[in-house]
Amino acid sequence: MNHRELLLSASKKARFAFLSLPEGLQDEIIAGLDGQTLTLQSASALVKERGHSLSHEGIAGYYRALRTERRLLGVREEMSRIIAEYAKKPHKEALESLVNLAIATAATGLVDGSTKMKIDLAALVKALPQDQPAPVQPEPQAGEQKQSPESGPGLSEQAAEEIRKKVLGIR
Repeated sequence: MNHRELLLSASKKARFAFLSLPEGLQDEIIAGLDGQTLTLQSASALVKERGHSLSHEGIAGYYRALRTERRLLGVREEMSRIIAEYAKKPHKEALESLVNLAIATAATGLVDGSTKMKIDLAALVKALPQDQPAPVQPEPQAGEQKQSPESGPGLSEQAAEEIRKKVLGIR
């Protein structure tokens, strides 16, 4: 997919003056910027030399949008591959892996500022079929004591500690 097709297929269709340039010149500029043989200023000079008018800011805006769409395309392709791979695994293992991947991706993208993403974990959990329903705890009979929270359903202290160490990085 070339740069024009990629940007024109984007969900947010922006209008770029860059697209008014002849396609050959567009391709030459993008190839030069990708190969780092052109700077934005030299690309603007090339445009003027060929008899057109477009500032380096106009070129920069288009190129920035192109790089963003390339990253998004790469992420979509990688997520499709990962989801297909996880589809073969047991549901619980797949869910744990996908949640860990989503957390790692979000954390990395948020730290470097390259990603703005929203992950609806509740929707992710609901989308996966459940292996089996949670066991129902019987009500205590007369004379029996109610189970303490430590022995009832939920995380044991050991499991909570493992989550703190592995997922949250708290020691």
